[in-house]
Amino acid sequence: MKKIMIGIAIVLLIIVAVRVTGNKGSDETIKIGSVISLTGFAAPWGEYAKNAMELAVKNINENGGIDGRKVELIVEDDHTEGKDAVSAYNKLVSLNNVDGVIGGVFDFTAQPLMPLAQNNKIALVSGSNFRIAGGFDLNDQTFVMLPDFNKVIRELKTYIQKENIKKLAVVHFKSTFGNEIAKTLDAVMKENGQNGIVNEEYAQIGDNNFRTTIAKLKAQGVEAVFLDMVGNDPVNFLVQAKQLGFNPKIISYNGVTDSFANEADKSLLEGVVILNWEVTTSEFSKLYKNAYGIEPTKSADKYFDAVYVLANAIANSSDKASVASYISKNSFVTPNGTIRFTPEHAVETVPVEIQVIKNGVATKYQ
Repeated sequence: MKKIMIGIAIVLLIIVAVRVTGNKGSDETIKIGSVISLTGFAAPWGEYAKNAMELAVKNINENGGIDGRKVELIVEDDHTEGKDAVSAYNKLVSLNNVDGVIGGVFDFTAQPLMPLAQNNKIALVSGSNFRIAGGFDLNDQTFVMLPDFNKVIRELKTYIQKENIKKLAVVHFKSTFGNEIAKTLDAVMKENGQNGIVNEEYAQIGDNNFRTTIAKLKAQGVEAVFLDMVGNDPVNFLVQAKQLGFNPKIISYNGVTDSFANEADKSLLEGVVILNWEVTTSEFSKLYKNAYGIEPTKSADKYFDAVYVLANAIANSSDKASVASYISKNSFVTPNGTIRFTPEHAVETVPVEIQVIKNGVATKYQ
């Protein structure tokens, strides 16, 4: 009888330990922290991210949670500053005791968090960053909701060939992101039998004067220019190019139209080619628009999916340190489809379209 009582006591102790330390208890809330930019230059991206994550939490909880567990989202502002991102992350992990983190809107706000995630053994998922080999590599605990960036940039190869572009310039912000655009397009041009790109970097975001750069590109006979620019820089470049009589084909990515949102004259966008990796499903567009009255953009769907990925991984892991391993080994079904990660921890693929702006509307390039 004494042995039986001891055995029962041991079983009870194990049950208590599992409930205290495990992640699978149905009565425990799944706590997800988020470090995003709600102020500073990246605030527009942060707003879409926050909306999308809150929408995902609402949908999950209204449908019974994950294995009966509700999801809680705790958001901290990094002010578009790397050092503030670190402080926000540490608060979420140390004080809020979150089970996983979503964050890092721009590369320079995400990268400082990556070694912290590795050291703390807490999974970190960035919704709006690509993997960039040698520039934005991922460790055992970190993931991105976009694929390898060079795969996406290479979608322009067919366009460059069809348009018979012989001299291409890349004017880009000096960053890991901009450097990868220049590096990949340089390789593409050489594969097409040309001499590579004309590479022009700039060091600050916003309020730039590009006249010297434009004059140089014009003198070199550049036929097309890829603009890696946000804020008012695309407006400045196109206005100044027109004033200097420089009229190349302009290529950019999906955010370029945002720069003209408050401009009365949008004619400068006519004919601009867009590499668009923000192609969302009709279901998500409808869901987001019903909730917020606007179309989703700026990787909103990726942040929405990130909540599903992280919440499911947390619910199916025995402890926080096991969450990243679960993400790397499994696929995830979200309202937007099925998500799988490569061995390098990037999403396998996303829809990409080459578009051309005609009469103010972005249409698929034929």
